[in-house]
Amino acid sequence: MENVRPITPHDTADEDGLNRKPPADPEAERALLARIIHNPKEHQDAADVLTSEDFTQPGHRLIWDVIGHQLAENKPIDPISLRAAIEALGQLRAVAGGGLIFEVSNAVGPVDTVHYAGLIHAKTRLRRLEELAIRLRSGVLNGGTAEDLEEQVTGFVQQRTTQQSNNSRLIPGGSFILDRPDTVPAIWGEGDNVLWAEGEALIIAGPPGVGKTTLGQQVLLAAIGIRPHALGLAVRPAKRVLYLASDRPQQAARSMARMVTDEHRDLLNQHLTFWPGPPPKDFIKDPGMLLRLARQADADVVCLDSLKDMAGELSSEEGGQAINSAVQRTLVEGVEVLALHHHRKQGGGKDSGKEPQTPDELYGSVWITAGAGSIVSLWGAAGDPIVSLRHLKQPVAECGPWRLKHDHPRGVTEIWHEVDVLDILLHANGALTAQQLACQIYSPDKGKPTASEVEKARRKLDQLVEKNLAFKVQNGGGRGSQAGYVAAFSPSGELPEES
Repeated sequence: MENVRPITPHDTADEDGLNRKPPADPEAERALLARIIHNPKEHQDAADVLTSEDFTQPGHRLIWDVIGHQLAENKPIDPISLRAAIEALGQLRAVAGGGLIFEVSNAVGPVDTVHYAGLIHAKTRLRRLEELAIRLRSGVLNGGTAEDLEEQVTGFVQQRTTQQSNNSRLIPGGSFILDRPDTVPAIWGEGDNVLWAEGEALIIAGPPGVGKTTLGQQVLLAAIGIRPHALGLAVRPAKRVLYLASDRPQQAARSMARMVTDEHRDLLNQHLTFWPGPPPKDFIKDPGMLLRLARQADADVVCLDSLKDMAGELSSEEGGQAINSAVQRTLVEGVEVLALHHHRKQGGGKDSGKEPQTPDELYGSVWITAGAGSIVSLWGAAGDPIVSLRHLKQPVAECGPWRLKHDHPRGVTEIWHEVDVLDILLHANGALTAQQLACQIYSPDKGKPTASEVEKARRKLDQLVEKNLAFKVQNGGGRGSQAGYVAAFSPSGELPEES
């Protein structure tokens, strides 16, 4: 008798929910089907809320599916037509030889289609929760680990989030393509000078000590109303920023402490939330983690400081895809992403000490930079007050190149020097070509500019032409001749004679 254990109320099947019927509302299912049979135009309203899986009665589910097929082929859905369609499928037995169809059709009443569809779908959600609860209880009783059980909960929430997202993101093609603003909506910037575009991630990259964190924090403080702007460019207000201070969190806190005072405490508490240390899970294992953290913080902007702490082996394809997946899942839900990153380590060859010119020179898999909408590169020696900024990837036009001045004690960064294309044009000796301008902007010390730099210079000159600030002229003849540009007015403000 030592092996006999008294039965307690908790041991009964009813207590475990094994003999209880799962949540369902067959009456609502029947009433909804009746409403649609008599009002076919309302089928789409219901289909926006539920699917055939929401119907608990097999016959009801079959009728719903056949209604959908009939309407898709512009065929009638009266009871006789539905019976014929189900008979053609060889499934009349599932609807009691057709009797269930007529029974359902006669159950007509004052039904609100969307409301009843919601009632039915709510039962489905309860069934899924009950199934999860049973699995969890079974796991506990059978010695499952806490990690495994928590994984089940995480997977359930993730699937639920994905389903909600999938339902809400369906957009007609014409609206998606054509109903867009004339200019790119900016998070940071305005007009053509956009460093961070809405719905596209911004990466600020650079070697250690050049001010990545300083500049990123100034942008975020402008977003929550503590700074008026960043680098003289407007920043769109944010409801709340989640800052993942994964790389030396105390240093990130000291950096921002230079920029605020105690009078900002309420604003900081209301609009800024920190997560010190790495995220709870590596993005490779759980790319949905970033979005869940943002939702937990009720944030509409997240800052990743820095990418190397979000996933192991960023240089691997798996690591790069995990970062990109985490960022894209977050962006598509309306949460903007700013990430701090690093350049590749340079060897001791001829390119050692050379400022990066392309996104390929950032550390890690190509998928990281491919998924970003804008990439800003800072370059200089650690602690230098003057560093350069290049816009390696642009959502609109290129900003810069600029020379930035860091006021380290105050945590303030300003544009110290930028090339004024119009001023160069005004003081040029004759027509200026795109290649000549590219030499002055991008490569004053290295000689011949690249083809990409020449093309970017040409775009800057063409923008002046579009604004009626310059004229485009043919600069001589022959195959090697290039188009030249002249200012539409002289340095004194007068129109030149040749105009």
